[in-house]
Amino acid sequence: MRLRGYLLASMVCTASFGHPPSLRDPHLTDDGPWLLVDKQNRPDAFRQLEEILPTPNDQRTASGAPGPRYWQQKASHVIKASLDDAKRSIEGRERVRYENRSPDTLTYLWMQLDQNRFKWSSTGALAEAAPDLTKEQQVRWLKGITLQRSWEGGYTIASVKGPDGGDLSHTIVDTMMRVDLPRQLKPGETFEFDVAFSFPVLNADVQRTRSCYELLPESHLPIYEIAQWFPRMAAYTDVNGWQHKQFLGSGEFTLEFGDFEVELDVPDHFVVAASGELMNPQDVLSPAQRERFDASKTADRPLFIITPDEARTNQGRTASGRKVWRFKADNVRDFAWAASPTFVWDSWGVKIPDSDRTSMAMSFYPPIAADLWSRYSTQAVAHTLESYSRHAYPYPYPVA
Repeated sequence: MRLRGYLLASMVCTASFGHPPSLRDPHLTDDGPWLLVDKQNRPDAFRQLEEILPTPNDQRTASGAPGPRYWQQKASHVIKASLDDAKRSIEGRERVRYENRSPDTLTYLWMQLDQNRFKWSSTGALAEAAPDLTKEQQVRWLKGITLQRSWEGGYTIASVKGPDGGDLSHTIVDTMMRVDLPRQLKPGETFEFDVAFSFPVLNADVQRTRSCYELLPESHLPIYEIAQWFPRMAAYTDVNGWQHKQFLGSGEFTLEFGDFEVELDVPDHFVVAASGELMNPQDVLSPAQRERFDASKTADRPLFIITPDEARTNQGRTASGRKVWRFKADNVRDFAWAASPTFVWDSWGVKIPDSDRTSMAMSFYPPIAADLWSRYSTQAVAHTLESYSRHAYPYPYPVA
């Protein structure tokens, strides 16, 4: 099935090149115009693929390496977001700085609205197959169906504004949003704009996704695991132009690299884990926790930043205010985070092979998991950093 699917996909690519009918094989079947078969009417598993591979050019060489005129767009974000634990929702505002490094003049931009996948009217929701009721279904499945009837997700886009504060014309189509530019964005130019957004966070009992919250047994305290959460720039490439296919929930698309500065406003007993480096430990950690973190940079094993006992104490607290956690991540394609009042946190500085850098391997988990995770989680992260740095290239980021 994989081979057949690949060949069928190849047919589409080949047909788009407009080869003349004279190149068709006389043994083709009705399965498709470019599916080669042998005399027994079987797909040719050894077919040569020269005619469907892209022609080498200045952007991409025949070896697959970047060519002398290869380019990538850059999309940087400054995001301020707030978690409302009572309403299980997130509200935020982002400033997007989009750098047009392509040779093309752009008149509009496309953004991904992944959370719109959870609208009842989304293409992904409408494309879901009906359950097979001839097979035994679990109680969890029935609970999810019941909860789903009373919950609908998706973004509320409060505003899209240009650098002068004026509204930008924008069109939302399911999980994509087109932003019309007030003027042409020429090669080498940069455009900044703001998007204000909010959305309810999905309950993990409804559906397991990359962005949801789950409640721990007995305590019923939440762990928020937040990805695909802010309107993100769609990729623009020399191969496909804009990537504006709809998000159906079972896959994801490439993103542009950029720099992120993110502020996360949460209840003051929550601990936050996120992409990038924590920039304000003095505001969110105790003096003892900051000392442990500094010591973990040169330790010979993982050290607790927040111990299991401290996490258990934290679980018994109620919020008396708010804290803002600030993070910075440079040259990354995305930003994700997690937050909970239950987190144990351990950390270990890992020397990256073939470099002079140290990256911090970290794990966050509730006390109920501490016996297992404190032994193996951060050790596994450290081993991964060392192994991939040796076999691929040195891990480039300060945190994992």
